[in-house]
Amino acid sequence: MLNFIVLSGVKFLRKNSTSISFIFSSLFFLSAANHLVKSSSKEIVAVEPLICDLVKAMVPPSQSVKCLIDRSKDLHTIKISPSQAKSLKEANQIYTLGAEMTPSIRQWLNNPRTLVLGVSAIFNEEHNDHSENNHNEEHNDHSEINHDHHHGGGLDPHIWHDPNNIGKIADLIFENINKNITFKNNQNKKALNERFISVKSILEDLNQWNKRQVAKIPSDQKTIVSKHKAMDYFANAYGLKTISLLDFLGHSSSLRPRTISKVFSELEKNNVRVIFPEQSPPSKLLRNLSLQTSTPLAKEIIYVDGLMPKGNLISAAIHNTCTIVDSLGGKCNKKEGMKIINRWDSLN
Repeated sequence: MLNFIVLSGVKFLRKNSTSISFIFSSLFFLSAANHLVKSSSKEIVAVEPLICDLVKAMVPPSQSVKCLIDRSKDLHTIKISPSQAKSLKEANQIYTLGAEMTPSIRQWLNNPRTLVLGVSAIFNEEHNDHSENNHNEEHNDHSEINHDHHHGGGLDPHIWHDPNNIGKIADLIFENINKNITFKNNQNKKALNERFISVKSILEDLNQWNKRQVAKIPSDQKTIVSKHKAMDYFANAYGLKTISLLDFLGHSSSLRPRTISKVFSELEKNNVRVIFPEQSPPSKLLRNLSLQTSTPLAKEIIYVDGLMPKGNLISAAIHNTCTIVDSLGGKCNKKEGMKIINRWDSLN
C-alpha cells in the first residue's frame, strides 16, 4: 500500500512538473514584486516644517512626504520621539536643515539617506564639532557681528530669510530626487521638472517683490531691532541693518539702569522707531525695555524660526517683509504679495 502511494506521488509530480514549477515561479515573482512595492512606497521624510513645505511643493502629488516635526514645536529643543525615530528609520530619503537648526537630528546625519540642506550645505561648511548644548547657547545669543555667524563662531542657520538661499536648497533637493527616487512613470518625472521650475520662478518673484517693498522704507529708518539676530540674511540681501538686543541684555532677566542707557543710546544713534518682537505675547523684559526707552513694539511679530501657525514658507516670508516695511515707515503691497502666496498654494 505504501509503495502504491509513493509510486502514485512520483507519477503525479512527473505529470505535473511544469505546473508545479510555474506555481513556485509565480510565488517567487509575487514575493519579489511585493518587496519592490514596499521599497518604492517608502516615504520621503522632511524633518523641519519649512523643508517639508518646500519638498511638497516640488515633488509630484503621488509621492508621499511625511512632515516629521509639527510647526508648533521648538526645533532647537525638541527631542525625537520613538515614533519619529521609526519614521526616520523607514524613510526612503530624509531632508533636514541639519543640527545647526535641529540639534536632535544629529544622530541621523550619517545615514546615507539623509541630505542636509541647511547652512553647512549651502555655504559648504562643516560643523560636526558643535555639541547640542553649544547650539542651544548659540540660538539664545545671536550676537556675532557678521551676518552669517552665530555667537561663538557657528554659522547662523536662518538662511531661508533670503529667498536666494531657498532657491539653493531647492536645487539640492531636485538633484537628490533625480538621483535617488525612482518614479513609476515618465509623467511623474515630467511633473517634478515642471514643479521645480515653478518653485524657482516663485522664489525669484518673492525676491524681486521684497526688493520693491524694502525700497519704500525711508533711508534713515532701515534698522531691524529684535532680540536675536536671526534676520541678518534678509537684512544683508536688501540693504538693511540689524541690532540684536542680546548684545546689550545678555541672558539677564532684568533691566539695569546702565543697560537701559546703552540700549537707548544705540537706538537713538540709529534712529530706531520700533522694536520687533519674535513671540506673542512679547516677553516682559521686551515690554519693559520698550517702555523705558520710549520705543514702541511692532504690532505684529516676525517669525524667525520657520512657518507661521497657518500658511506656507511664502506666506511667512511675505508676512515678515510687510511687518518690517510697514513698521519702518514704508507701505507694503500686500495684494501683490498675496498673488505670490496663491501661486505657491497651487503647488500643494
